[in-house]
Amino acid sequence: MNSNKICFNRGASHLVTALLTAFAVSFGACPNAVAQDRQAIVGTSVSLVAPKGFTPATGFAGLANQATQASVLIMEMPAIAHPQLVPLFSDMATAKTNFAKQNIAIDRIDEVAPTGGDNAPVISGTQTAGGARLDKWIGLFKGEKTVMVTVQAPQAAKLGHATVLALMASVSLGKEPTLAERLAALPFTLTPAEPFRIIDTIAGSGVLMTAGELDTDPAGKQPLLIVAYQLSAPTAASTLEATAEATLRQTRDYRTAKITARERTRFAGTDGVLLSGTFDHANGIAKRFVQYMAFDPKGRFVRMIASADDASFEKLQPTIAAIAGSVAFAAGK
Repeated sequence: MNSNKICFNRGASHLVTALLTAFAVSFGACPNAVAQDRQAIVGTSVSLVAPKGFTPATGFAGLANQATQASVLIMEMPAIAHPQLVPLFSDMATAKTNFAKQNIAIDRIDEVAPTGGDNAPVISGTQTAGGARLDKWIGLFKGEKTVMVTVQAPQAAKLGHATVLALMASVSLGKEPTLAERLAALPFTLTPAEPFRIIDTIAGSGVLMTAGELDTDPAGKQPLLIVAYQLSAPTAASTLEATAEATLRQTRDYRTAKITARERTRFAGTDGVLLSGTFDHANGIAKRFVQYMAFDPKGRFVRMIASADDASFEKLQPTIAAIAGSVAFAAGK
């Protein structure tokens, strides 16, 4: 998924690492855009004032300008993620080293005083994604949730640094929405099945599930299941199988996965593809996986990936298939 990928990671830090892989959405904006009214980001605790022309996005939590392809992406994580992320936003050398892994070159760190909250750091720089050179800003905010606000634009758009800092300073964090509210805002629907349970949503475009006692699993021992909607540009349906494999290879822990079966299947109410195989988890555990993927009529895709150790996977296969069978694109999104 290029810079728009979701990394399917493990345990407590799966959300932190997944969010640092950017969920980037290409966009541009006028450098002297006029601010509009404050907008609440559905399914999140965030409201903000963006430049004129931004409307609620579909497919992710944030705002988009359809005319300029500009976007503002909101990512919320557990409160415990804040102290883990602060070093990445407070020290230039640390920021440069860590964000370079996502092809982001950080060149400055600023601080803004958001509405009714603590001062928040904003890092900025450029990113190379899909052959394009992008300007990028990421702000880190502390509330009931840890919040990252990402703004990104092609360099030709000349989105002004001052304009983005004003947007960041307008961020206000309110009450955390309920899980039901966050699920309702997703661009797809699904039905969990025991022993899997929902842990959280990711950036308004994904759902994280696990089976086991732990909500956070740094060792990656528990089964993991994630369903996520694509955030990058529309893709031709004819490339479904190639896109499925390429996306798998871009996912953490799956870069050298062995695909043992490929088959066409029904997924999300349409024709999809199912990849099955094995991979060696970073913790040294050999695991099995399945990845379902299908395109919607707009050429965007939803995918579901589930993994577990061999013994657990056998028992969970019927449940994994049942959850896959429940996934559907949300009407009107």
